[in-house]
Amino acid sequence: GKHNLIDAEHWYFRLNSEYKTRNAYVYQELPIFSASKPSFFMVDPRDQRGINCRFGMQGVIAETHYDSTRNFIVLLGGERRYILAHPRECPHMELYKQGHPSGRHSAVDWSNPDIKKYPNFAKAQVNEVILQAGDALYLPTYWFHY
Repeated sequence: GKHNLIDAEHWYFRLNSEYKTRNAYVYQELPIFSASKPSFFMVDPRDQRGINCRFGMQGVIAETHYDSTRNFIVLLGGERRYILAHPRECPHMELYKQGHPSGRHSAVDWSNPDIKKYPNFAKAQVNEVILQAGDALYLPTYWFHY
């Protein structure tokens, strides 16, 4: 029979490395992210919070949210669709209230938005991009992504 991806187990792997820990080898492999001097990636080295590498398999999604750090998305294989929104779209994103465990996330299910429940969401302007194996996408601070 046909494999049902929705019912299959999904795995997500995260590697975190802070500059002065036993995991600092990530900085040796990716020196562009070094916290030793200011750069495009590290505006204020005193504020560095480490490198987070996340690996997800087919079918894994991250609900719509923003990050307070810069991100690069690199696709190692296959295709992946991203929907992005500029931070100025925040009033339309229907965020959970501050202090909520998902406070940086949109309450709207972007795969099936309920416009009656979230009428401001209909005003949101977004961009769609489809990444293919070998593509990289720079995601600036505070951009919404799904």
